[in-house]
Amino acid sequence: MLIQKLHPALRLGQRLTLVSSGAPLFSRQGHWDGGSALHGVAMALAMLGKLSNPVDVRCQSTGPESDFWDQAWPHYLHGLTLSELASFIAELKAGVRPVTQRGGSATILCFCEQELARDVPIIIGWQDKSSRQRRTALVIGIEGRQHRRIFAPHALLLLDPAGGESGLAACNARLEFGKARSTLHVTATAIHQVTVKGAVSIRLLKSKP
Repeated sequence: MLIQKLHPALRLGQRLTLVSSGAPLFSRQGHWDGGSALHGVAMALAMLGKLSNPVDVRCQSTGPESDFWDQAWPHYLHGLTLSELASFIAELKAGVRPVTQRGGSATILCFCEQELARDVPIIIGWQDKSSRQRRTALVIGIEGRQHRRIFAPHALLLLDPAGGESGLAACNARLEFGKARSTLHVTATAIHQVTVKGAVSIRLLKSKP
């Protein structure tokens, strides 16, 4: 039996929205900037109830969105590595903390499964094997096969800020973990072989280690 497990903060419909407020979640990256990780953090904070409007944080003059933009904009054009992203999250005064995981695809997939089981959003990073381009996206769910009591995951469901909005679907991209260490980044228009570089989850400070 094929099963998709989505983060419980999300509601499916014509647009992917937040259960708590009904507000749209998807925050899209521009063509010129390197802000995919920052868009991912904004969406993750909204899923954790720390932001109410992740779509256009720069238009807010006060409140959590304004505070987030004040810290995010210096990094927006050139982007963040995964280690820089973890430091950025740690310095946010938002009641959250980062947990970084490095390793091979199997290690990262296991880490994401464990974090999603705790309702923790994750930002995952990978590198395209042909273009050498580095990318990040928000992990919002996991797909696998259920056999009796055993769940065997094989794909992560993503909101990729560089992609289009996921109309009538939970995700706009996916990472498929195959045999022989092969991992594919799959969108509606392309499939690329990639190397997973790591993941950073965003836990509430009250969460136990």
